[in-house]
Amino acid sequence: MSGSSFEILPDDILYGIFDYLSPVDVLRSFFSLTKRLSNMIINEYLWHIHIGDSTMSLLMFNDHCQNVLKLIGSRVVSLRLTLTNTIGGWSLISSSLQYHQTILLQRLHLIDIKPHEFDKLLRNHLIKQLHTLLVDVTLSNPFNSLQIEGVYLVKVCSQLPLLRICRLSFNHDNGNVNQIKNYSLGYQMTLPNLLNANHLRTLTIGIHTSYFLQRLLLCIPFIENLSVGIQDQYINENDANEIISMPTTIDAHLLRYLSRLFIHCVNRISFHRTIGLLSSVFGQLCHLSLKLEAFTLISGPLIISGDIIQQVCIDRLKPMATYNLNLLLYVQNDLKEKIIFNSFFKVPFTHQQRPRVVIQECDKFDLSDMYHRFMVYTLPYNDTILSSFMFSRDLEKSCQMSINAIDLFSRANELVLSGYKKTNRLSDLGNCRSFISSLVPWSLLTKISVDGGEVITSVRLESILCLAYNVHTLQIHDDRAILPRAILLNTDNLGTRVYYQIKSLDIYDVTLTLQNAQRFCTLLANRLPNLKKLSFNICYSYYEWKLNLSRATDGKNKYTKRIANLIYFLADHLQQLVSLHINFSNLTFSETPCFPHLIRRQLHQYPPNRLYRLQCSFNLIQIWF
Repeated sequence: MSGSSFEILPDDILYGIFDYLSPVDVLRSFFSLTKRLSNMIINEYLWHIHIGDSTMSLLMFNDHCQNVLKLIGSRVVSLRLTLTNTIGGWSLISSSLQYHQTILLQRLHLIDIKPHEFDKLLRNHLIKQLHTLLVDVTLSNPFNSLQIEGVYLVKVCSQLPLLRICRLSFNHDNGNVNQIKNYSLGYQMTLPNLLNANHLRTLTIGIHTSYFLQRLLLCIPFIENLSVGIQDQYINENDANEIISMPTTIDAHLLRYLSRLFIHCVNRISFHRTIGLLSSVFGQLCHLSLKLEAFTLISGPLIISGDIIQQVCIDRLKPMATYNLNLLLYVQNDLKEKIIFNSFFKVPFTHQQRPRVVIQECDKFDLSDMYHRFMVYTLPYNDTILSSFMFSRDLEKSCQMSINAIDLFSRANELVLSGYKKTNRLSDLGNCRSFISSLVPWSLLTKISVDGGEVITSVRLESILCLAYNVHTLQIHDDRAILPRAILLNTDNLGTRVYYQIKSLDIYDVTLTLQNAQRFCTLLANRLPNLKKLSFNICYSYYEWKLNLSRATDGKNKYTKRIANLIYFLADHLQQLVSLHINFSNLTFSETPCFPHLIRRQLHQYPPNRLYRLQCSFNLIQIWF
């Protein structure tokens, strides 16, 4: 179709065409056709843009910044940035947006931005008009090491007066919690700043303490949807010197608009304190979601049982309210009688048709004989990560033959394989003819994690990857190198399956050292030349073998050159590689063969044959190609 043919099309038709294409495709295909189309693209159309993913190269990311944001940045109303595996990604975005005096941006979604980058963003005048800010981070992000609760919530609300929807999903570092007597001082310094300008309607925050939540609830009077994670310091209720204090229940009038509540509690004291604090608002909720992982006892003031869940949660909801549960309990000294486990079969909510409740025991391969582990969850299941032990006979009994797995686990994207291969049901899981296999939402999965070399055989893993045909990320934690060796040597065709399907590979193998790392990289490059993301570890102490580190200059240079040679080799032989992580770990002592200043100097003097960005510490080398 010629440019003149597009000229006769009305604006709404053209906008509909643009909606089906990426911004890059629109600019390349239409921008130079006619003056009308150029003017429409730059001055009239409102853009919703997503830049970056976990396997986007530095060159492509920079191209999006230079050739998309610089051109149409002033008309972008919604921007989603995936900064996972990028180094200095926000600086590239920011420099492109600075070309525009004003922008229309109202919704910003940031995935894995770093704290120093986020601080710069909050000082940027171009985001003052945001009404939606979403920040999601990975577990390794420095945001999860913050020592002051609420510091970024205060920063965000003070800088963005129009904000209505906010998600700051990172966790407070509970290991750095101050003493309780110091809590009030810290909160008085921060949270009251929210009172005047805050008009939040939806708020999601990561793991904090119930003491912080207690103060926060006084500062969000217009909140409608609230999602919080709570982890308080452990209390031993058997210790006579321990004082178990419960908070005063919040006045429901202060949260009169709250209708949807999501609570994630990490231990039993967090559960009891949070429920005690919020019990007054349960009667006004339209929906309650409770996620709980806790060690509990068969008796005591902090017990968690079926009766407790029924009384303090379910019975307080209004009749038409909906709810979902995701409970994982470890009960001490209850393996034989299973008192807590059986209590869930005796309460009314587990016998209702909607929501359907699954109660199932879990393998105890990683626990001592002191604990009985089981799950209680409602269907559909709302978490994104599925554990293989969930696919049990209990789930089979709860499901009909005609049920659709996607309806059961509509949000799932990762399957974690765990247990011991002689006792778990992974053989059934990988058998496409078995009923339990039909309950796995194979088409939704994009990542599979294997927690141990004894979890699954190479044959079973190959069959599971065949069923999970959309999986592109494979993570393996193996202390015996069984599965990594099977991939590299193509045992049972596992290497061939990984070659055709996997683009991102993460291997933790304690047998991998500087002595055999070059051979590992050579085998990897020969077997999997199409990898886009690679992460592996180098152990510098492994049982009988220990790296003989020398603090002399020649010793440091020796290890630096050896590590640099691995980087050069992988950059040359994995041509599609965009992200490389080399982790340095040890089992017995604290020295490291990685010297950041020497690595930086080496790669600066003799750079790889590709454009790159480097981030380096004593324990991690990260390169973005």
